[in-house]
Amino acid sequence: MTQTALDSVIIDDLLGNEPDCPVFGFNLACSYPFPPVAAQFYRSFASRLSALDEGAYVYPEWETHVTIITFANFSLHRHPDASQVAQLQSLVMPVIEKLRPALAGPEFPLVIGRPVLTSKAAILPISDPTGEVARIRREAIDALKTNGELHEKLLRAGLTVPGIVHSTVLRFKSAPSNLKRFAAGFDEIAVSVQPIEIRIEELLLTVESKPYMREGTIDHRFPLAPV
Repeated sequence: MTQTALDSVIIDDLLGNEPDCPVFGFNLACSYPFPPVAAQFYRSFASRLSALDEGAYVYPEWETHVTIITFANFSLHRHPDASQVAQLQSLVMPVIEKLRPALAGPEFPLVIGRPVLTSKAAILPISDPTGEVARIRREAIDALKTNGELHEKLLRAGLTVPGIVHSTVLRFKSAPSNLKRFAAGFDEIAVSVQPIEIRIEELLLTVESKPYMREGTIDHRFPLAPV
């Protein structure tokens, strides 16, 4: 069994103090929420994680997702006023139009792997066997760069591309009462997880109004071509 060694954890200030803080963010995502084959696994998995300690915030099933690109980072836009929301919303349609060619591709598989725990969060690492996520990220950013003004506005709003493909499933709203016991319990759960392949049939532009998709909507769907 892998032994997770943690000296401390990083408390998420929003989940710890203001979990329903109004925010504004928007992202390109998929599997929001997990499709049935992964959701069935996740229900039992999340229940076991939640039982480890009250300090763990485990994403409910309806909050699960895979972020491909963040266009506006919600953490930069807390308690936005009407003017700020309008400014950010004004970026959504230009992004959709710019991304259409890059997102016109085939359906593709992703493989959810064994969970990993860090001091900040627990994630499900995901492999991208056909390289479609990498292609989409590359071509989408290249497309956005052809409109310098839009690209600059998005950079100020928090445009980022994750370095890996993953789904975050746990953050800390407070420190576990016994960190060593928590890590050992996590390891016990992690070794029981088997890889799960999911099929991505569409990409989604999601708008986030509470942190970590505690309240999110699908603004636009990009269907992928059946293989």
